[in-house]
Amino acid sequence: MESLLIHACFGFRRVRIINSLTVRSIGVLDQSSYAETDLVRLQELVIDNAPRLERLVRNDVENGLHVSVVAAPKLQAIGFLSDGYKFSEHCYPDHLYRLELGSTVIQGLRVESLAMAVSTVKILAFWTRTLCLDTIVELLKCFPCLEKIYIKPHMGLREPNNLWRPKHHNFIKRHDIRLKTLVLRWYWGIKSQVNFVTFFVLNARMLESVTLQVEHYNEEFVADDQRAKLQLENRASRAAQIHFTTDRSIRSSSDVKRVHDLDVVDPFEPPC
Repeated sequence: MESLLIHACFGFRRVRIINSLTVRSIGVLDQSSYAETDLVRLQELVIDNAPRLERLVRNDVENGLHVSVVAAPKLQAIGFLSDGYKFSEHCYPDHLYRLELGSTVIQGLRVESLAMAVSTVKILAFWTRTLCLDTIVELLKCFPCLEKIYIKPHMGLREPNNLWRPKHHNFIKRHDIRLKTLVLRWYWGIKSQVNFVTFFVLNARMLESVTLQVEHYNEEFVADDQRAKLQLENRASRAAQIHFTTDRSIRSSSDVKRVHDLDVVDPFEPPC
């Protein structure tokens, strides 16, 4: 077995993978429909030993699933993490996805315990109520070799200003940001988003592509306003390019119809 998909299953609270020498992809999708019922639903996934596991995909993240990975030395892609994306007001810890990678613990998007950085992870995807650079910096400390980040922010919620000079000066000085690809859905060009994107444009020396999904493409908005604000001419990487698009930029759960749909190098890149 190379792929395992747990899709809308109920009647059990725990799945444990004790020793799988072949599994490469694990996906847990669409459990929320049972959250408000009396049906017993999955609450915990434990992966004791999966030496070939590369992808861990979790789509519905708001019902408090606890995932514990003891040993997965080839794990490269994780998502979707969330800080309570679906909750407009109060979000309690029990609602949040909890991820344990050895002794490193992430609750929602908050790194609660960083005993050891997880350097194998290259791809990270998450939903967020607010686009907060401080949160991303902490995740970069946890996953120092990240090459791709996919972000689905909630549309319409108040954003932090994301000013990073001199707040993250020490981080920039001490860490090599290896990011190559940044994908941000629902880009409107507001100040907080501009500050967020320019942090990577000006500091990620390996950056190749920034994809900004906009609701309506406007050439004047893109050419005359945004490219100047995003300071592309001062980019840290000469190869970096910014792409504005109205096309869907991040894969959704509707794209996963069969277990074999998990067996892709990048599980968050939308299909062609």
